[in-house]
Amino acid sequence: MFEALAVLAPMFVIFGVGFVAGYAERFRKSAPGLNNFVFSIALPCFIYTSIATAELPESFPWQVWLLALILPGAFSAVVYYATYWLTPKHRSLAAPLSLSASYGNVGYFGIPMTIALLGTDAAVPAAIVHLLHNLVFLIGYPILRGERSQPSGHADAQRSNRSSLSRIGREIVSRIFLSPVTISTLLGIVVVAFSIPVSGVITNSLELLSATAIPLALFSVGIAMHPALASLRSGMLSLGMVMSGIGLKNIIFPLVTLGLAWIFRDAMGPGWFGTVFLMATMPMSTSGYILSERYDESAHLSAAVLAGTTLLSILTVPILVSVVL
Repeated sequence: MFEALAVLAPMFVIFGVGFVAGYAERFRKSAPGLNNFVFSIALPCFIYTSIATAELPESFPWQVWLLALILPGAFSAVVYYATYWLTPKHRSLAAPLSLSASYGNVGYFGIPMTIALLGTDAAVPAAIVHLLHNLVFLIGYPILRGERSQPSGHADAQRSNRSSLSRIGREIVSRIFLSPVTISTLLGIVVVAFSIPVSGVITNSLELLSATAIPLALFSVGIAMHPALASLRSGMLSLGMVMSGIGLKNIIFPLVTLGLAWIFRDAMGPGWFGTVFLMATMPMSTSGYILSERYDESAHLSAAVLAGTTLLSILTVPILVSVVL
């Protein structure tokens, strides 16, 4: 545990610095621009340089599709229907709870922590697991939840259906093919696979940008805790639902993933096994809060679970890592 904590402690310190900085209004106002820089520039550069300096995995086990793509969606569906049918008074919270309990911060937290703990050889597995995990929620949740308001007339409904299909198509193309993370992953794989020479000027520039990814990503997550905590303090939430979301994301989902991954650990190999499990231990994704804010009646539950899982992960991630890996 102490070895894992020694590796992860500086990351949580930076997260803490971001949280403290978030008390200043100028930092909270700059958070959207900071997030855009991290997601569109710094993190893709980090992924590219990590892949470009690593050995490509010998195989891409089919079990990764099961664990990184199908399992999160299935777990989310189980949480949704269990909440909907077992707690009728909280049915309106079934969707945001299912999202919060299964959508992990596999980008800002997951990729840097996986590479820090497993080495640069885990860069490609981490990038692929990140891509698959995000596809489940960044595409699936908007499709399933749809727009908050729906037209009432028949003609309007037909136009709405056509609009929805068009929106789904744009979502799929945007999330899969136009994502900076996807593009950087593919570029890195191509450069390594075909031994393509890259100018030292370009390489050095990308390395400088990639060096900003981890601290800025963690810093921005720290800032994001403030609106989450504000929602929690508002008193508009059921504490039981909040605690359920935290427990499901930080404990139950990692253990379910571990149980299934353990069956395939020999077939997957230690690199893929470790990456899939580490990604499952991550706290709730900040993107989940953004999705809930856009598609749910209220994002208060997602915000509270985001804050709780992130703070609790300071303990749960080192403990789970030290026990399993």
